[in-house]
Amino acid sequence: MATPRSLVWLVTGCSSGFGALLALTALKAGHKVIATSRNPSEEHKKQFEYLGGVWLALDVTSGPDKLQDVVSQAIAAYGRIDVLVNNAGIGIIGALEDTR
Repeated sequence: MATPRSLVWLVTGCSSGFGALLALTALKAGHKVIATSRNPSEEHKKQFEYLGGVWLALDVTSGPDKLQDVVSQAIAAYGRIDVLVNNAGIGIIGALEDTR
């Protein structure tokens, strides 16, 4: 039986919550993962890189040039991106009329 192919993941918003959990789960499953966040803590970054991941600083609101730079770095690291998870952002809860 052939072993499954390892996928290359690029996940934004990995400093905590769903993004961090997803990136670590993919790493532990044997995939290659590039995680991003605005300001990763050194401890979090070291733990992630110890497991074989790559961590890049990215503020998704910084414009298309910075986004393209991160994509280029991700492709340089692994040659491709198979899975993109855009998890960065904030949640707004409330009635549409009440949120601005």
